[in-house]
Amino acid sequence: MSAEAPQLIYFVSGMWCSTCAKNIRESVSQLEGVHSADLNYASKLLLVRPNPTIEDSGPLDQSIQTEVARIGFGIKKQSEGWILNFHESLKRESNRKIPWTLISLVWFLAMWSSMLAFAGYIGGDLSQGELYFLAIASSSFGLPAILLGITPFGKSGLRALWFSKLLTLDFFIFFGGLSALAISVIALFSGSNVTYADSGSMIVAILLLAKKIENTITTSLTSNILFQLHPKKKTVEVFRKNQWVPAEVPQIKRGDLVRVFRLETIPFDGALESESGEINNHLMSGEARPIYLKKGDYIFAGAIAQSDFELSVTSPQGARKIDAWAEAALLSENNKTQHMKMFSKIESGLVIFAFCGAILISCIQALRGAEARFIVESFFVGILIFCPCLFASIIPLMKQMVHLALQKRGVMLSRADALLDLAKAKNFYFDKTGTLEAIESSFLPINEDGEFAAPYLNSLAEKSKHPILRGLKVTGEQKFIDEIVEHSGKGLEAKASDGTRIIVGRASFLKEMGLEVSNESSHPFVSINQLVVGQIIVKSIYDSNAHQFLKNLLALGRDTKIEILSGDPTVGAGGSFTNLDNRISYSGNLTPEGKSERIQGPSVFVGDGLNDTLALAKAHVGFRLGHRILGFAPVDFHLQTPNLDLILATIQYSRKYRTVLIQTGCAAFIYNALAFTLAGLGKFSPLGAVLSMLASFLIMLLSVSRLSKVQEVRK
Repeated sequence: MSAEAPQLIYFVSGMWCSTCAKNIRESVSQLEGVHSADLNYASKLLLVRPNPTIEDSGPLDQSIQTEVARIGFGIKKQSEGWILNFHESLKRESNRKIPWTLISLVWFLAMWSSMLAFAGYIGGDLSQGELYFLAIASSSFGLPAILLGITPFGKSGLRALWFSKLLTLDFFIFFGGLSALAISVIALFSGSNVTYADSGSMIVAILLLAKKIENTITTSLTSNILFQLHPKKKTVEVFRKNQWVPAEVPQIKRGDLVRVFRLETIPFDGALESESGEINNHLMSGEARPIYLKKGDYIFAGAIAQSDFELSVTSPQGARKIDAWAEAALLSENNKTQHMKMFSKIESGLVIFAFCGAILISCIQALRGAEARFIVESFFVGILIFCPCLFASIIPLMKQMVHLALQKRGVMLSRADALLDLAKAKNFYFDKTGTLEAIESSFLPINEDGEFAAPYLNSLAEKSKHPILRGLKVTGEQKFIDEIVEHSGKGLEAKASDGTRIIVGRASFLKEMGLEVSNESSHPFVSINQLVVGQIIVKSIYDSNAHQFLKNLLALGRDTKIEILSGDPTVGAGGSFTNLDNRISYSGNLTPEGKSERIQGPSVFVGDGLNDTLALAKAHVGFRLGHRILGFAPVDFHLQTPNLDLILATIQYSRKYRTVLIQTGCAAFIYNALAFTLAGLGKFSPLGAVLSMLASFLIMLLSVSRLSKVQEVRK
């Protein structure tokens, strides 16, 4: 086997959290013949790189599958064209998460336990017998809640310890829950009216809910990770048995002859069989100019047909060029795990420290001559004192705060660790067309009724995702729009609050909607209540806002460098940008592969089209602007509106995220140091340990709550 031997790719099922992924990754990495192994929990893809000296990967493949199955997870090797069924596999796997019924039951029991315990805390004129009865009642709800809540953590933590010799926070949560349960049972059987079932069950409920929220966000962001070129078109016309018949898109094979109709997004790679044809390749190359074809010319899936023609399929779904891009992008996510590995080491170190601290506390009590029961109790107290609220609960909650804070500003985040990469990035790469180059358009009435359209178009300019309407000059009155339905590659329909119906689109689209259009102009038409009233005249310009944005970006750091990558072959097309500063460079006439090759070092890439996929995958951090393509695709940040200033806000926020993370970690260290000292002096009772743990949780929560707001850009 040579140094260029193919990597082994597997889909792993049955994982409930990132701890499971870490367990599998460590176990497979230790197998003989494995050079390295990476497993991305979000995509469920295990990527194994064999040693170059191995000539036959068959035995290694068997060893990998046997090892993963032995640990207790499902595994399936991904063969050529695996991307075709990946979306369905991911969708099925999303249904195997933590069930809401379990979370609801744990919370129900924990709430009842807390209410009964609260009655005991108030006390009043209650006798010792009545207080003991309340403690029993609270425990009857709280202890089952603890047992149910720590079961999934126990399965994950014990599996990692047994198979991979990993001490994880899941195991510590499991052991901490058992400690609270054991202390409560010991106290109740000794006749004491003290129980910690209420506080223990509530903490477990919080941890379980945090894990569910994390899983839910991961699922929602990965479920649309593949490209949806034409989600509504599930069938095509194919020539079989001397006639044209409908067939489902996944059933089309290499060599089939299919029909493609004007304004459709072409679903396959193939060769033109008609004498001539016309396409728009802006999704693939970033350039919107028409391309005229002759028989035999090659066409890639993702191009938009500008005429009807016939296509001989050379690469069906699963084997297209865009599928290869998607595979490369999905697998590249496995390489963006340096911070995950760092947190994993910190996690293992904290768990070892916590166990050592608990053992040392019990040893100190033994040396001081304490009874055996108090020695055992001191160990459990130590476990509670060092309960990893910071990394078991605060970190997931902090990530959710980050998701929500950025989402409020119109930024969708798929990987919280990308903020750490963004905070130290120095090399920024930008796609030109559609990213730094804006669209400016204006409305031209063609009759007297056109003046009534302006208020509706003004409103559409703010609400529509389409770049032509977003670039429309807004002046004067606005009419409220209730509903907008966009038709990819054609136009849109809208309905105003006063019942007015607006249609914007090409001449062919208006004809589909039953309207008569007097000419075949390439500019979009506007219809008000089934009457064509004007056109939107579009011209491409270099956006002055982009120039100011680049200057502001350079001002963030002296070492910041910017390179603009474009498929535009026009000589001097980047001069408008390079003249701004000597730290800005430009590279034109690049293929998608060429863009990817230009990206070096700790980098950020910003793009908006399908042709940017490889570059987004190559960069450490990826930003996608707008909605030129459907589907989330593998990017770290997705800007819902093409506002470049949101990138500046996100960069500033990433630096704040890093600062808060460091400060919170320092606060946790100080707490543990103080707690360890006091516990060693015997100053903690079981109740004091629980209260101390809750106090540390609140301190950490207050620390990370600073991330709940994204500040305005400081220019």
